[in-house]
Amino acid sequence: MKLLFSFLLSLPWVVMAQQKFTGINQLNIPPFVRQGDQPLFGFQLFNNSKKDWTGTVHFQLLDTLQQQPVDGWFYNQQGNQYFLVEPSKKEWIEFPIHIPFEFSKPTAWELRIKTDTSTTLTTDYLQIEPWGYAEETATPASDPRWPLLVKKTSRLTTKNGRTRKELLTENAIVITGDTLLVEIEMTKSKSNKVVLVEQWPAGTQPNMVRTLRTHAGVGKVLQLNRQELRMEWMNTSGSTLKVSYQLIARYTGRFQIPPVVVSGADLPAPFIRSSYSSLLIEQLKLP
Repeated sequence: MKLLFSFLLSLPWVVMAQQKFTGINQLNIPPFVRQGDQPLFGFQLFNNSKKDWTGTVHFQLLDTLQQQPVDGWFYNQQGNQYFLVEPSKKEWIEFPIHIPFEFSKPTAWELRIKTDTSTTLTTDYLQIEPWGYAEETATPASDPRWPLLVKKTSRLTTKNGRTRKELLTENAIVITGDTLLVEIEMTKSKSNKVVLVEQWPAGTQPNMVRTLRTHAGVGKVLQLNRQELRMEWMNTSGSTLKVSYQLIARYTGRFQIPPVVVSGADLPAPFIRSSYSSLLIEQLKLP
């Protein structure tokens, strides 16, 4: 009887150990997305058992108010997939979606992994931010009275101890883990006070603590969060304003690069902005 009791006490620990043989090891989902983004939601499945792990994965998007699927809105056409993970291997399962401009309801995603013996559910909310430039051209109109505003994004690579800067153009591809340098410059300013608002692509993560630099004027950070930087400059008339900082490419997909926007009470227009483009981030495949 004592032996049976000891076995029953140890049974939950045996079950827990068995459950850890297979599962989800890594999620590739950005903390927020913007309307118009095309994220590639990725999940890494691992199999530490001694036999093949097979089953199906079901990825679904839900309107949390109505509790109804909204996969059609997001072009979720690969929501059902079969998987096979060999012993001691890992496999990536990816679901491309397109964030619509017209959709603004609270949304959540669900991932179900079904095998012959179990069903595992993973779920979370999907934060969707609006995109305010859907009806505008990528390159804004210019006026000779306006300050000139330029924004550049480059990839930084290091080889033999030397850092190289590669300017990114439309449809350029970067890899998760790449370091990106963003440079903003405004010239021909005639304003005494301007406010600069800079937002970064949803697939990136800012590294502001070490790399935020201001090169001219008296700049003051008004707001800094995971989505945007807001700065204010005083006495900027005739100055060249420069800001540079670094981003880390974190999540896969195609993400819009928002324009930098500058506003001021004495500007010829209520605000001016730079052009915008998009950034394609691919997953670094590890062995």
